[in-house]
Amino acid sequence: MVTRYVVVLLLLAIAGVAHGDNPKLTAARQAIRDVRYDDARGLLVEAIDAGGNGPDELRELYQLSAATAVVLGQNELAEQYYRRVLALDPAAKLPADASPRLRPPFVAAQAYMAAHGRLDVRVSRRGRRIEIAVTADPLGMIAAVSAVVDGAVVPRIAVAGEPIAFEPTGTVERITLLDDHGNTLRAIPAPPEPIALASPATPRAQATPLLRRWITWAIPAAVLAGTGVGFLISARRAEDRLDVILGNGASYYFADAEQQRTRWKTHATVADVLFIAAGAVTVTAIVMAVTRESSPPRTALAPIVGGRALGIALDSRF
Repeated sequence: MVTRYVVVLLLLAIAGVAHGDNPKLTAARQAIRDVRYDDARGLLVEAIDAGGNGPDELRELYQLSAATAVVLGQNELAEQYYRRVLALDPAAKLPADASPRLRPPFVAAQAYMAAHGRLDVRVSRRGRRIEIAVTADPLGMIAAVSAVVDGAVVPRIAVAGEPIAFEPTGTVERITLLDDHGNTLRAIPAPPEPIALASPATPRAQATPLLRRWITWAIPAAVLAGTGVGFLISARRAEDRLDVILGNGASYYFADAEQQRTRWKTHATVADVLFIAAGAVTVTAIVMAVTRESSPPRTALAPIVGGRALGIALDSRF
């Protein structure tokens, strides 16, 4: 009788720990306080069958059911309930001051679970797709899988031995494992969503400096060449006119011949200078066109036209 009272005190301690919302569980706790074990056993079964219990409530229901079964002399049934407690919480232990009568069914349940393995589920994500695979369920407790998406519970999906996969349209907060009554065996945080890697920004094309553009040199090259052609034509006309004057000396003055000779020499010289300058600028334009997509050249070309000097300047840095 003393041992029975110790078990009763333990039941009262367990019943006073949690405060669930299941009215059947609340009534079962009260029946245990009133030492009405037959009523408590029925209420505990009804609380489990009613469903909607969370993992903590369900574990308490199994613990109270196991201890009640021990009080009523149903040790084998108590072991069945303790197996379920250990399936939900492999680290569960009896209180240090637990009645010796509780230890045999609990130890037997520990040995059974150690031999058959613990409840285990693997949850993985592939993009938006979430896959749930039950890898171990020795007691056959998992009947369905559900999830909380954007705060709402999605319809449950029955477990039929194959991995379950679904693609939610919102943010998955957690995955829930349900028994056949709709009690939550375990709540598993959802795998993190894949991080979208931002595409590397396309670097803006750096504006090409004005003097590095081939068109900057091509335009003056064309202008110089065109002007040189004009002066060359003028020089040729002056030369032809001079030949006419020299062939008909009696009809012209010496000053006329000298004027045409000067014009011929001057325009021919200017045309030569313009052609050389046009050539130098053209070479620079070609260099700029060839190197426009490469890194800035270490060698720069620039025409030199001034005084009596004409050529191309080469500037190199090493």
